[in-house]
Amino acid sequence: MRRSLRHPAFLFLQRGLARLRWILVLTVLAVAAALLLPPLVTRFNHDHSPQAQAAEKDMQAIAAGLERYRQDNGRYPSAAQGLLALVIKPTRAPVPANWPIGGYVERLPRDPWGNSYQYGAEEDGSAYELYSFGQAGPEGGADGDQVIRQH
Repeated sequence: MRRSLRHPAFLFLQRGLARLRWILVLTVLAVAAALLLPPLVTRFNHDHSPQAQAAEKDMQAIAAGLERYRQDNGRYPSAAQGLLALVIKPTRAPVPANWPIGGYVERLPRDPWGNSYQYGAEEDGSAYELYSFGQAGPEGGADGDQVIRQH
């Protein structure tokens, strides 16, 4: 080894730089964890809460009714008819020709937070949107973090 590489001042400087690198790496990791961890924990808790799971189960039952409605009538209920078209035969146009006695669902449940499930449909009845405002309620808006959508 060359004499300059064994010099005490050089070894001291090299140890100091190695420690500085470790401090920088740990600082970057701590900042990344502080920024990324809270939203991940919030999302995980939201997705695995009993209320969110109950809302998803209700929406699956509603979506099954919507699919049967589409199979029988060739389209989903209009936005004006809403989800009530699954329980009571609509009188607004387009009136379904093949609406079964008893409807498509027994009743329309409320979400676990006491709000109605939200429904919207394309003009031609080819697609729909079904969601719950979640814990935030209608005040949280349709684009909030708490919204639970039917996938």
